[in-house]
Amino acid sequence: LPRTLYAMVGKKKVLESTKKVTKEPIKNVTDNSEGWSKSKKKRMRKILAREKWKAAGGISDEKLKQTGEPDKRPSNPERVKKLDISKKKLKNKKSLLNESSKNTLIESFKSRLSGSRFRELNELLYTTDSKTALEKFSSEPDLFEQYHEGFRNQIQSWPVNPVDVISKWLLRFQKSRKRQVIVADFGCGDANLAKELISHNDENNTKFEVHSFDLVAPSNENSHLVTPCDMANVPLDSDSVHVAIFCLALMGTNIADFIREAHRVLQKDGILKIAEVRSRFESTEYGRKSENNTSLLEEFKTVMGKLGFELKAFDNKSNKLFFLMEFRKISIVPDSTVTFTAKACIYKRR
Repeated sequence: LPRTLYAMVGKKKVLESTKKVTKEPIKNVTDNSEGWSKSKKKRMRKILAREKWKAAGGISDEKLKQTGEPDKRPSNPERVKKLDISKKKLKNKKSLLNESSKNTLIESFKSRLSGSRFRELNELLYTTDSKTALEKFSSEPDLFEQYHEGFRNQIQSWPVNPVDVISKWLLRFQKSRKRQVIVADFGCGDANLAKELISHNDENNTKFEVHSFDLVAPSNENSHLVTPCDMANVPLDSDSVHVAIFCLALMGTNIADFIREAHRVLQKDGILKIAEVRSRFESTEYGRKSENNTSLLEEFKTVMGKLGFELKAFDNKSNKLFFLMEFRKISIVPDSTVTFTAKACIYKRR
């Protein structure tokens, strides 16, 4: 026979065998007793799947021809339920992500506004005298709360909080003294130093008596520990305090008045601890030298001598941001004509 005719006969036989197979009961596709080829196994799998689908209630061939709709498997209630739950979870997740991104954006704006407000109020405190600052913040207590909110956010980025350093020093000092220590905290802020020291007291041993002063009492659980007043005129008796503290509190244009007041309330040989930002004293004011062509830090030491204090210790190596100074009260009447103003922390406008 010609090759083309042989090919046609072969094709016809294949088609007839396929039709016979569809009429016969469907066998296990994995059964190789028939010697099926891969293509035949594939066809048999399709036929077997279609028969199962029909038996499960699928659309008949007649209906499929009439409607022309594609094959659809019958819906499985459990599967549909799971899909619905998954869709809801995905929707909720997207909603939460959107809400989270909105909240993050809002918090970012709030933080920037808070930081801007803090810088503005900080500059105000540095460039005015304490009496003017007291009048300003007493009439608008919310301003002081805004300032301390910005300050709290700022100290979170500091490697060391000078309040913690001074607190540890006072605990060691009291332990060596073995008697009660009376402390005056000038510019106490949130009164965290008083809170920490008082926590070491008990019924039988009052280790610390702490007097905390600031322009306005904070609106938190430490408000009862703070006495609002001018740092140049605190309500304490003369010679009544063992240790006076200025922790980042030498703000304003009348710093010499604060030191004179500390001298008044300290007992003989009383200790004055000062923690300040290095850049305010180690650089010259507005890029210029002082009158004696010395740095502000050296000028400050000289001023402290005229105000009745002797420098006992100076630590400017343990921290890159701050320095710590320890003075002892000496029997010299403070000079009432001496003035001093450190470099103000003035931030760039953005």
